[in-house]
Amino acid sequence: MSPHSLVMTTGKSDQKSDKKRAATTRLEPGQHSIDRVEAFQRPGRDGWTVHWHLRLPSGKLERDGGRFTQAPTKGQARAKARAIAEDLLKGSGNGIWKGTDPVLDYMDKVTLPKIRSKMNTNASRAAKRDELSPNTVRRYELAYRLLRGECDQQHRHRHALAGLTLREAMKPRALTSCLEEIARLHGAVNAKHAKIVAKKYLAAELRVDEVIEFNPLTDLDVDLSKAKEPAYSRGGQALSRDEFTRALRYLLDADPEDVDRPKRGRWTREQRVTERAACLDIVLSQATTGLRISELCMRPVADCYVDANGTFIFLLGAKDTKTRTGRQVAVLAPEVSERLARRLHSGSPWLFPMPSDPDRLWDPRNRDRKLANVYQELARELDIEMFEHERGHSWRTTSNTLLYDVLPEATRIRLFGHSKAVNRQKYTAVTSTDAIVAAASPLYEA
Repeated sequence: MSPHSLVMTTGKSDQKSDKKRAATTRLEPGQHSIDRVEAFQRPGRDGWTVHWHLRLPSGKLERDGGRFTQAPTKGQARAKARAIAEDLLKGSGNGIWKGTDPVLDYMDKVTLPKIRSKMNTNASRAAKRDELSPNTVRRYELAYRLLRGECDQQHRHRHALAGLTLREAMKPRALTSCLEEIARLHGAVNAKHAKIVAKKYLAAELRVDEVIEFNPLTDLDVDLSKAKEPAYSRGGQALSRDEFTRALRYLLDADPEDVDRPKRGRWTREQRVTERAACLDIVLSQATTGLRISELCMRPVADCYVDANGTFIFLLGAKDTKTRTGRQVAVLAPEVSERLARRLHSGSPWLFPMPSDPDRLWDPRNRDRKLANVYQELARELDIEMFEHERGHSWRTTSNTLLYDVLPEATRIRLFGHSKAVNRQKYTAVTSTDAIVAAASPLYEA
């Protein structure tokens, strides 16, 4: 008699006469036979045993031979079996993984192979959207090991995921403690990589396997204020001409609507789209002007205009600049000028207002956290390692380098508002942007 068509009797053949025969009605998806069968005592073992079957939501039996659950009393055996059945139904739809399985086993068999399967091994072919460069795979493999607590250094990872079950590892507190510990011991960059690995290649896969119902890392806020300081300083590096062109093209082509639908929280999807669009425009503005983040993001619409040639112009008063010398700055890429021009008609008094309240200026701390995600995206998608730790100030170094042979040094100093060569600042006025745009715009064509 096949267990696929009816529930088998329990016990061995020489015990059949001592037990009630199970009902022969086929189990429906999601049903078990625990309450249909009689508990029995197995020879040579103490306590009582329930031999039961479970039909998964997919329609398949969870295990062809059924399960034997033992406990000191009949009631305890039946209750224990029900708990196991409930866990299986909440867990994997195919019965392979359940919440009580060790997280390290899952990471070994699912997470790491998933990361490696995304690697673009064909150097002559452009990577697809979901593919990873070899360098990114190596960084993610390091993050994978840090999540597991596998560290080559002397310190101990007390909050690693090692020793936890899948259900325990997916609790927000366990994930937060693990990621913040990685930040303290290995720096913010490694902690961010670890969060990506945990979110995309651990939690997301557990959702597919129906072990968890939602991804706990979607809105998880990790405190990186105590992160280990990097051994480098920001702002001193410049992109190569090729890296700059690729970054500019990527930012121009990026879809503002490429955001996750929020599972919970106070922000709507529309607000997140607005936020991403603003972040892309801010990075593009810095890339094509060299403006400092404070000079750019504190700008009211009244301090901006589009000239007769279609070039977007920022007007900075003396109080708005670090050097306390006013200047006007032109956007050196026509495509970016067009994007910024549309912001002049948004109805907000600010060029980059708070995404959830256009009448208010965007809080710098929250804004910079969101911008950091864009730079991590550039590092990941374009394999530009500099963006792992460099932010908006690097565009000033890059622009100054790209324009080195295009504009006189005095003009560059005045354009970017440097504090060097005060005499040049006082006696070299950028009164017209036409010559600068004409000379520089070919370099900013992505």
